[in-house]
Order: sequence, then C-alpha cells, then structure tokens
Amino acid sequence: MKNLYFPSKVNVAAYEIESAFTVKKVNDQIVLDGVDGKLIQCLADKLNFEIEVLLPPDGQIVSSYGNGTFGGIVGMVQRGEADLGIIGLTISERTAGAVDFSIPFSALEYVFLTKEPKQMPKISAFTFPFTWNLWILYAFMVLAATILFQRIMFRKATLLGSFLSVLGSIASQAMGNVRETTWSRVLFGLWLTIAVVMAFFYKNSVVSFMTMPGKVPVPRTFVELSVAVLNGKYKCLTTKGVNDRDILLESVNEYMVKLGEIIEKNNWEYSYGEQFADLLDEPVAIIISKMGIKLFLGSPPYVSVKESDDYLGVWHVAINLRKGFCCRERLNDVLYGIASGGLYDKWINDFAFRDTLRKRLEVKHEDPESQLTLKDLKMAFFVLFVGHALALMAFLAELLIPKRFDIFYS
Repeated sequence: MKNLYFPSKVNVAAYEIESAFTVKKVNDQIVLDGVDGKLIQCLADKLNFEIEVLLPPDGQIVSSYGNGTFGGIVGMVQRGEADLGIIGLTISERTAGAVDFSIPFSALEYVFLTKEPKQMPKISAFTFPFTWNLWILYAFMVLAATILFQRIMFRKATLLGSFLSVLGSIASQAMGNVRETTWSRVLFGLWLTIAVVMAFFYKNSVVSFMTMPGKVPVPRTFVELSVAVLNGKYKCLTTKGVNDRDILLESVNEYMVKLGEIIEKNNWEYSYGEQFADLLDEPVAIIISKMGIKLFLGSPPYVSVKESDDYLGVWHVAINLRKGFCCRERLNDVLYGIASGGLYDKWINDFAFRDTLRKRLEVKHEDPESQLTLKDLKMAFFVLFVGHALALMAFLAELLIPKRFDIFYS
C-alpha cells in the first residue's frame, strides 16, 4: 500500500533569481514566484506542506570542495540543512553520492552566446567581393598575362608597358599595338573574356555588399570558440557557482579541455544577476542553457544575441533530495503530473513572454537604411582621386621625359 504521509513543513534550499525563483511576502504569507517558485508552490499546494526557504550562505548553486563534499544548494541538501534543493539542478554522477534526485521534469541544453555580428565596414567594401585566395589568384593571372603578352602579342613593349595595358583592360580600357596573328587573337579574346567577366562580377558584388553589407564573422561552434579564445580574440564566461568549467575540463575533446583551462586560469565567470546583454558588448561569449536564454534574455529582435550551432551537452533537471527523505515516491507522483501535463513548460513560456513583452515596449522601431551615403563612398572617392592623380603624373611624365627614357616601348 502506498504511503500517503508527507511532512507538514519542508525546508527548500534555493537561490533567488528573477523569473526563476523569487520570494515575496503578501499579507504576512510567503509567496513564491518564478518558474521554479511556481513548481515548489504547486507541490506545496498539492501535498499540503509549509515551505521554509533557505538561501545558501555562499551564494552558490553548486560548488565542489573535494572529497565528495559540496557547497551551495547541493551542500545544504547534503548536510541535511534542507530537504529539497531547486534552481536548475541536474542529475549528475558527481553529486549522486551526496544527494538523491526526483524524476526529471525538464532538460537543459547548454550552448554559448555571442553578440549579434556587426556589419562589415563599408569603407573597405572594395576588398570584400573576393576572398584573399581569389585576390592572390587574380594577381597571379595579371602577372602571367603581362609576361605572356609582352613576349607574344605586343610589338616592342616593355614589361611595364605590357603590365599597364593588361591592367587597363580590366578597367575597360582599349589595348593597342597587338600583333595580328591567329594565335595572338585567340589569346587576346580569351583574356578580354576573363577581364570582362571578372570586372562584371566584382562591380555587382561591390554594389550588393555596400547596399546590404555582410556580417563580421563570429564563432559558431565550440571548436571555433576554443580557437578564438586561445588566440586572444575572445573571452568565454561560465556561470558562477555552476560546474560548467568542470564539464569542459573533463571532456574527451582536447579543444574543450583547452577552453576550460584558459577559463579556469583567468577566472572568467558571470552571475545570473548581471545584465547579459552588457557582458556581450565586448568580444565575449557566455555559456548558458537555452532555457536561461529564454527566461533571462528574451528572443530576437528584442535582444541582439547569436546562439552557437552546437551544444556543450544536455542534462536532465530534477529536484535534489536529502538522503533518506521519507516521501520521494509521493513527490515524484505529483511532479510527474506537473511535467506530463505541460505545466512546467507553460510557466517557462509565461515568464519568457512577460519579459519579452517588456523588452518589446522598450525597443524603438527603426527602419533599416538601404541607401548609400557619402560616408559609405568615402573610400571609393579617395581611390578615384588617387587614380586621377597618378594619371596626371603619368601624363606629365610622358611630356617631360625624353624619348630615350621611354618606359613603355623598347
């Protein structure tokens, strides 16, 4: 026969976080709010027990002291100071010897966040249509064509003269002094085709980029994040009082271990009480659960963050129970009804909607600008003026330099 007994008073160890667990006094009565607060309150109403909330003196959710002992919420449950522990506690092998677990009622999918990538600067847009590999290949083609044309096509042209003719053909300038042979015509037609096609693609890409700029690349996977952190381009923060670092350090992947080591060395961490959006203003990534993103940050476009494409891991969330707690079976029965009925997911969505709505009211709508401005074209005008200046210098050189110093023809 199932035991229907349940204690009249239960000590609950928790950590106060907005939207997750808060304690308020209303008419001299304790009222719990937040997602996990709603969960404990629902259990108390169903099982008819009084709640005594205990906050961890060290302000930690879980911290390991070694030798199987813990601090924070888990430590309070382990020492018997609290009957239950709540707030994002997961079923883990590390704490299995210290506490018992209820049935899982949710899951935490850990990812990392970065600031929404900024637009690439338009001032250097002329370099973006081609990758560096393609620029190098294009330069090699120009040099090869210069040497080939000087040997085969141009009459009495110097190497510099051949180079200027080839370069001019890319900018739609005519090429003169070509030998009229079948082979030179084929070579000439082939090169003009390449010059026209490449110039066409380049011009269209430049205009497209300047009206709709691309994004500055940011790390999208933990491999990329590890490389960026090791190169000093990024910082990575883990949650204070949670074992994220230990998960990284105990990983079988070398890049994860290296990431954990540099985080441990620099003691990079954050607390749930901080404004995450402010932390991400610098080149910073933070490791957080997707549920935490939903509750504490909201969703785009009201927050400009980018989730990673892969996961650090997925862990089941459960209530931590004191060893020997009398009524685990009854607690699990009620908890199963709450989880399977979708109540916990509903509470998450309710609080996420409330906070997102608040952020939405604070955001001012701005129409995106798709027009080119003088500032955007500053570099283009600068290059144009430099080109005109060089052309004027070349013209003056042709007038003033004697024929015996002709640099175009031998």
